[in-house]
Amino acid sequence: MNILQFGSSTAICNICRSVDCYPLIHKDGHDVYRCRGCGLVFTHPLPEELYEQYDARYFDLYRRRRQFRLKRADARLRQIELIMRPGKLLDIGCSLGYFLEAAKSRGWDAWGIDVSDYAVNEARKLGLNVRVGDLEQVGFETGSFDCVTMWDVLEHVPDPTSHMREVRRVLATGGLVVIGTPNADHLAFRIKREKWRHFKPAEHVYYFGRFSIETLLRNTGFKPVRPSVLAPAVFVGHLGARIRALLSLIVQPNDVMTVYARAEE
Repeated sequence: MNILQFGSSTAICNICRSVDCYPLIHKDGHDVYRCRGCGLVFTHPLPEELYEQYDARYFDLYRRRRQFRLKRADARLRQIELIMRPGKLLDIGCSLGYFLEAAKSRGWDAWGIDVSDYAVNEARKLGLNVRVGDLEQVGFETGSFDCVTMWDVLEHVPDPTSHMREVRRVLATGGLVVIGTPNADHLAFRIKREKWRHFKPAEHVYYFGRFSIETLLRNTGFKPVRPSVLAPAVFVGHLGARIRALLSLIVQPNDVMTVYARAEE
């Protein structure tokens, strides 16, 4: 029996709407629960002024690791290109624009949005197509994009289900969504709990495992897929991308997972 008792207000799972959620961890004044139905881990209640923390200081480390992030972006794009050819791409939470920069260099029509005025202004200095706001605010037309990416974003979003429905709306049918987010099923979280490097309940308000995120995707109009080792795509570096795709089926050493899904009818 779990003897932890947090706040009295009912914690409801954003994905499966279950109220069968139990207190898991209390850290830095925030209560964190886990859903017994789908396994979603989440901060409850949500912190106030969630987006105000993304000021210039927030992006200092991001800027210092520019070359690393450009190289990683290129590797991520190669995985995507095992599934689809370059087309019109939207990067949600584009930060300073390094992923967009890498995508543009690989032939993608790259667009980005971010809730931080500072980040968007910096990205615009690189000549990138970026807008300020969250997806619901910027008002892209239905079916505008072939691919939507979210790197270290979904764990920050106050309503993942509503957000993913909007992602489905702006994606063309058959389009691809790619999500990178901390893996709450990973052994690192099970061992370190509140000391896990990604555990920041004031900032990361949702933590997904493979089952919970795939449930979210299916609930919002997507079918999970994976990069194929046998994909017909041929580009510089495609052999290395195929090897990484194969290894990802065997072992998951990283405590951040990447999930791919197609937009269904």
